[in-house]
Amino acid sequence: MSKFENKLCPVCRAPFTGEADIVVCPQCGAPHHRVCYLTKNKCALEEYHAQGFIWNGYLPGEEPAPEPESTDPHHAEYPAGTPIPKPMPAIQDMEDMESPEDYYKRIVDRLNDSTEGEDGVSIRELCAYASTSVFHYGRAFSVFRSGIAGKRPKVFMNLCSGLFAPVYQFYRKMDLLGIGALLITLATSLPLLLVYGGILEDSNGVYALVSLCRFLSFAMTVVLCLFGDYLYYRHAIKQIKKIRSRMRERGEAYYEALSESGRPSWLRAAIGFLALMLMTASMGLLPRLLQ
Repeated sequence: MSKFENKLCPVCRAPFTGEADIVVCPQCGAPHHRVCYLTKNKCALEEYHAQGFIWNGYLPGEEPAPEPESTDPHHAEYPAGTPIPKPMPAIQDMEDMESPEDYYKRIVDRLNDSTEGEDGVSIRELCAYASTSVFHYGRAFSVFRSGIAGKRPKVFMNLCSGLFAPVYQFYRKMDLLGIGALLITLATSLPLLLVYGGILEDSNGVYALVSLCRFLSFAMTVVLCLFGDYLYYRHAIKQIKKIRSRMRERGEAYYEALSESGRPSWLRAAIGFLALMLMTASMGLLPRLLQ
């Protein structure tokens, strides 16, 4: 506190004491009482920023601060008998603020963590297998590996997994899941095509069947949006352990093999899309063949 003691707050003009809760403007370095700063929700000297003002112990146009009072006037804000909340840590200097480079380095270090979890693999192996979108999947994998008493989260939002099914599953080389999503998509579309083709008469039973199919299609989309990343996480663990059994050394070649094995396949995605379009077109011709 020696740097700010006896200096004036630019809002209330009261001198800082040794017990004052202080925050510092990140642009000019002027200290404020935390309560004063939150009241204005900005630096009180913002109008001087354009002039290149930098706080050097004095406010614009002020002489050195007088000797402080024995107590901080902000302590009187709390009525007698009211518990005073624990103050948040004060930002004493710009050096205390995490720079974008430090934040990025911290995230990268977390993604490169080689510590194996209860799933038997490490975050580094999982991210190497994911190959792309590692920031998204790194967060998802960390969530799935967390939890208490064996109860681990399984939900992590991924709109692409549900909205672009089954193409997205083929793109991520989850062929069995992609085939399952493809069959469900076609099965839930068939009753609607038969109704539009005039094969099924519009009745209460048929209407209920069509409504059920629409609900199942919507439910599949929601489930894949919420649980698609968890299914990919389980798929990645199995593939990593298969590659690990073939490669005992976990050097750079091992991680390159993981990346090569898990790298998304646009070819698979294109084949899955063409299969979906072909089967949809075939089903579209089905009403004419049945007439």
